[in-house]
Amino acid sequence: MNWQNRLITIYLYVCKHYQQKLWAYSQRMSNYADLSFSDEEVITLFLFGVMDKHREIKGIYEYADRHLRDWFPRLPGYVAYV
Repeated sequence: MNWQNRLITIYLYVCKHYQQKLWAYSQRMSNYADLSFSDEEVITLFLFGVMDKHREIKGIYEYADRHLRDWFPRLPGYVAYV
């Protein structure tokens, strides 16, 4: 499976489970949360980053910012992402 299909599969999986019950456990509760970038997208990027062997949130964000900006055009700044 290429990385594009893997990213799409993760996103669809996260969306399905987020709508069922995951939302109760993973909503962002920050004053800096950028709600134009959904919780589903945040979770997808985190899981994709971990699967791609990035272990820290900052590393995952930097990878997404450099390589996945076309897929996530509303990716906020690092402070709003965290």
